[in-house]
Amino acid sequence: MEIAQLVVSPAILLGAFIFFWKESKAGRMELETRLVQRMDRMEDRLETRFVTLEGKMDARFVESEARIVALENKMDARFIALEDKMDKRFIALEDKMDTRVGRLEGVLITQQKAS
Repeated sequence: MEIAQLVVSPAILLGAFIFFWKESKAGRMELETRLVQRMDRMEDRLETRFVTLEGKMDARFVESEARIVALENKMDARFIALEDKMDKRFIALEDKMDTRVGRLEGVLITQQKAS
């Protein structure tokens, strides 16, 4: 009986070890599968968020670009108007100076003739 017990006890322990090892391996495989599925879902959600964010950023960029172009056009129009206004003032000033120089020349010519 003791010999049988010496043979059977290790066999039972070995059988129990093999059973629990297989169960733990199956559990690890199931856990790994769940983790992979969860990571795939997270990756899909992140990709969706990035695509959405990219779309929003593109829309904002286009909107900002349109604002910048409108502002540039407005500034160009204002500079052209200012340039025209300054040209008119300069021409008016030149006309005044020409008139004054003409008068001064007339006075000088009159004084030279008189002397």
